[in-house]
Amino acid sequence: MERLVDFEVIRRANLSVAVDAMYGAGRVYLRKLLEDAGCRVVELRGEMNPGFNGIHPEPIARHLQPLIDEMLTGEHWLGLATDGDADRIGAVDPTGRFIDPHCVMALLIEHLVTDRGLRGSVVKTVSTTQMLNRLADRYGLTVHETPVGFNHICDYMRNEEVLIGGEESGGISIQGHIPEGDGLLMGVLLVELVARRKKTLAELLDALQATDDVGPFRYARIDQPVKPFKKADLVSGLMANAPKELAGTPVASISDRDGVKFILADNAWLLIRPSGTEPVLRIYAEGRNDAQVQALLQQGVALAEAQIVALAQRSMA
Repeated sequence: MERLVDFEVIRRANLSVAVDAMYGAGRVYLRKLLEDAGCRVVELRGEMNPGFNGIHPEPIARHLQPLIDEMLTGEHWLGLATDGDADRIGAVDPTGRFIDPHCVMALLIEHLVTDRGLRGSVVKTVSTTQMLNRLADRYGLTVHETPVGFNHICDYMRNEEVLIGGEESGGISIQGHIPEGDGLLMGVLLVELVARRKKTLAELLDALQATDDVGPFRYARIDQPVKPFKKADLVSGLMANAPKELAGTPVASISDRDGVKFILADNAWLLIRPSGTEPVLRIYAEGRNDAQVQALLQQGVALAEAQIVALAQRSMA
């Protein structure tokens, strides 16, 4: 890991970091890596517990209250959380604000290009933020968008020089590392970023989103249980009945790479995607403000429900 992280920068900063292992495979390891780099570390939920003590070991805001509470003590520069098998990362700012994987990837692109001088393509899944596209435009980087699943990102990492590859769920890897998500490495890189810039993640993120070419980011997702249906039929129905505008903004392009994704003229988007593993319809939206995101989600639900009803009627005919 020494060749991927500037441990000397971390050592000089002498930061305090909170780590939430969520009883998973990252327990002890992330704490030790950071302690060896000179950080003061408080580890939460680091005990051996094969049943994860009854929690859902997913590093998203609603599962990270112990880490959020620890960050609100004001003792730490940042909080890090890894999932059950430690291939995913979540982060919390000293204000208790959750920094989601979309924002983590945007911050890491900025860090790898400007602080490290690295270049390469950006590989992201269809459900991942357009901030990465805007940063790629800023730095002249190629973007590849894939279906959900790190295996698709892995294919690119095996065949070309990828600067960063990641997905909405928090699985991320970088140039020179294995073609698989690594929550431990991403956590240490975030510590390096904070140590180098001497600013919190929220301060860095707010500054990035205040720039004209990146701009503000708002995101939300709905997971709606549904009765089983053929994914291909829903996709074809949505494509055949695609609206010309959503939330009052023209639809600029449509992709059926994984579900149906409507990209708007202002770079906002709506994705309607049946889960490949459970009877759930996932509806994702990104926009410039919360009102736009909620409007997109509501329209996404309406579009999906209309097609599901039509499929049911056809099956009974």
